Amino acid sequence: MIASTDVIQADVIEALPGVFRVVKADIVIGFVIEAGDRFVTLYGPVYNTSVEIAQSRDRDTAVRRLLAH
Repeated sequence: MIASTDVIQADVIEALPGVFRVVKADIVIGFVIEAGDRFVTLYGPVYNTSVEIAQSRDRDTAVRRLLAH
């Protein structure tokens, strides 16, 4: 497990190098992808069918945007 905080209230787990699965209450809500100097936020429980909803400069912001969606 990469991170779990009370502020975010989700687990961020590195599934593959640069690909982070975001899990809340044992449910996958989306993914954050490290893409160069950006983090791309994807909404949806299945990686290959998830939808991009945001781009951020840091992983924490990317996760917050996913949780706010």
